[in-house]
Amino acid sequence: MLELLRRHAANPLSFLVNYGGPWEMYFAGGGGGGGAPYLREGRAALLWADPLCAEGDLQRLLSAFSREMRGRQLAVGLLAVREATARAALGLGYSVLKIGEEPWFDLERWRRPRGNRGKKLRWCLNRARRAGLHVTPYRPRTERDAATEREVMGVLDRWERSLRRPVATSFLAASPLSAAEEKLIFCARRGGELVGFLACSPIYGEHGWYLEDLVRAPDAPMGTTELLVVEALAALAAQGARHAVLGLVPLRNPREQLDRRARWLGPVLSLAIHSFDRRYGFKAMERYASKFAPSEWRARYVAFLPALPRPSVVRAALRTL
Repeated sequence: MLELLRRHAANPLSFLVNYGGPWEMYFAGGGGGGGAPYLREGRAALLWADPLCAEGDLQRLLSAFSREMRGRQLAVGLLAVREATARAALGLGYSVLKIGEEPWFDLERWRRPRGNRGKKLRWCLNRARRAGLHVTPYRPRTERDAATEREVMGVLDRWERSLRRPVATSFLAASPLSAAEEKLIFCARRGGELVGFLACSPIYGEHGWYLEDLVRAPDAPMGTTELLVVEALAALAAQGARHAVLGLVPLRNPREQLDRRARWLGPVLSLAIHSFDRRYGFKAMERYASKFAPSEWRARYVAFLPALPRPSVVRAALRTL
């Protein structure tokens, strides 16, 4: 699975299979034809963040996976998949619903917004720099540093205790040091004190990075996270990365649907999306991400087979999240 991940993963969320969870793997042709990481929840098989295969094998692999799961009398759900997978699923009889969009940065061309467009971001960066913040990278692959990692986990603990919402306990929980040898972590310090960090995980198939865990201490200066993002984008571009991605913004442009049946599918899944948004507070993410003027927004979808999702499949997806 990890070999396929490093060869084919183009979805930022594919990296999460490195984390704890009861992952299972469907292999096509002994693995040479790719594979699909999924979670088994009751009578549902939930494929996570796209099959891992060459683009030319996508339709064939998804078809074989679907037949295998339906042969086991399992309903199938595809979670947070790319448009290519959503279109392949639609052709196989799945119902498809767009759930949001991700902000992507083309690091070869992206520049920090100027003038009136960049006013909000500039104000945040000026506040952070006047407070004496500076950002440095920490590369666990090069040399693990126990003191830095204790600081990172201390800031994470303080941040989680300050939240006024439940903290995720699944593999979607903030895990800056999981699979740390694959990551790059940017640390924001005031003096010698760590006040925030940004843990980035690789998107192997896109030669890019997912800006995954962006965390600040409750008493961190205004603009800490904005400074972390801007400094990270500049550093990743300097290292030759092609892309960087911030987190999913749920329900962005919901009228742009691939599947005409989304009109009746939407109400069925509204509870799931509302619960997801309420738990993780991503609704404000669009305003936040827009400060950085991303190069493009890429759609993300869920898909279900049978086409009318059973309540058990929706509940399974909720338990996974």
